[in-house]
Amino acid sequence: MAGWNADTAAGPLGTGAVTLVAGSSFCISLANGDIHPEHPHGVFVLDTRILSGWRLTINGQPLEPLGAETKEPYRALFAARAPRLDGYADSPLIVERLRQVGAGIQEQLTVRNYSVKPAECVISLRIEADFADLFEVKEARIQRRWEETRQTDSDTLTIRALWQEVRKSVVIQAPGADIAPEGLTYRVSVPARGQWSTVLTVAPGVEGTSPEASFGHPEGEGLSPRDWRHREWVAKIPVLQMGNRSIERTLRRSYDDLGALRIEDPEHPERVVVAAGAPWFMTLFGRDSLWASEMALPVDPSLALGTLQTLADHQGTVVDPMTEEEPGKILHEVRLDVSTGLALGGKSAYYGSVDATPLFVSVLGAVSRWGFAKETIAALLPHADRALDWIRDYGDKDGDGFVEYQRLNDQGLINQGWKDSWDGVNFADGRMAEPPIALCEVQAYVYSAYLARAWMAYDAGDAALADGLADQAAQLKKRFNEQFWMPEHGYYAIALDRDKRPVDACASNMGHCLWFGWWMRTRPRRC
Repeated sequence: MAGWNADTAAGPLGTGAVTLVAGSSFCISLANGDIHPEHPHGVFVLDTRILSGWRLTINGQPLEPLGAETKEPYRALFAARAPRLDGYADSPLIVERLRQVGAGIQEQLTVRNYSVKPAECVISLRIEADFADLFEVKEARIQRRWEETRQTDSDTLTIRALWQEVRKSVVIQAPGADIAPEGLTYRVSVPARGQWSTVLTVAPGVEGTSPEASFGHPEGEGLSPRDWRHREWVAKIPVLQMGNRSIERTLRRSYDDLGALRIEDPEHPERVVVAAGAPWFMTLFGRDSLWASEMALPVDPSLALGTLQTLADHQGTVVDPMTEEEPGKILHEVRLDVSTGLALGGKSAYYGSVDATPLFVSVLGAVSRWGFAKETIAALLPHADRALDWIRDYGDKDGDGFVEYQRLNDQGLINQGWKDSWDGVNFADGRMAEPPIALCEVQAYVYSAYLARAWMAYDAGDAALADGLADQAAQLKKRFNEQFWMPEHGYYAIALDRDKRPVDACASNMGHCLWFGWWMRTRPRRC
């Protein structure tokens, strides 16, 4: 994979597409609730699309969308109209689909008849499952073709698939439906000014469990696990009241969005970490997760601690050119169940990030001041020291005192800072910077990492280590201001290229330097 660009971006989601997320599971559909395989739609669980087609018709007609309301990040209500067969625009039949995402989806389907006469309806749902992994869908390159078998039971349809030695399955539960291999059908008479309703559940096939197991009461009585989790999150959020209601609404939406990005470490379910973003990046990223969790410290410090602990578990131990893993390095991205070579590095974890490693130490320094037990922080200090070893042994590739990056294989990310698109680092005249590239903000992160580890050493009574790290930070700051400051422009270079030339484009990267107190009151004069 060559990195994020126009060639690898997902295709259009469709007008009014709705995205729901719950942990690492998510669902993308059209505004009427349908899922179409020709779009990057679907229900995704553990980075696998378990449902690629979910198209509802009434009397053979697709639904006309009227509106969709996202009630919670994981639940939405879709309202649509069933077209009349006689061609008239008015229709007495309104369809509501209340959908909740969990380990799959649960959908309460309701047909309301506003006519004075009963309505005879054939309600059909066509179902498809291609078990594509997330990268195949995102890049619109479905490479694998699974051997599929379908089994019907009294009220369930089970789709099983085999590719090489990988087996996957999905179970669709539809009480009272006529089940066929291609989908399901209800033949109902909706009473005049009345309604008809049923509940459909879709979940990965797991022996010994029911598809309904991860959802609450199907009729909406009681709370689902996601409702409880959302309620606990809301309860711990600081309540702010101010005269500007617009800011209040923005903050509430931000809290909801951040809550929706919380995912669990599969190896340690008690840990909650921050995913990078919905929908395609509902997984742990080094840089993104660290930044988000540090900014959320006033709301929930445990997010940062969980993120640090999980990243520490995945810290690099060997040199692997394909995944760009190196001893002490913090990963760029980890995926849960990706089984194609489209994943970065071809494996579940990819380490092509130059900034996550110093950020790890910097965030640990911040977390150490939020009241966690000393032994909890002490357990992470060896990982911080290994991260500093990586800065010294692998990060500074040419010994000039700055941390640079250059991908180790032609499939990795070309740019490995927070602007990691292939054309993210260039000169003011448009020329691309050639690697190895030393980004300005990465040097600021390293400076912060030295100071953070020095603070923790002081706290532990190790003055010698603390003084040494503080001295390294001061030297780096001085050297940076000598080589990155461009007096003719009045701002820092975004980077130094392979020939140590300042890359003079004006970008937001330099703002990170201000965040860490990186500027010097008296600027050095360049010869």
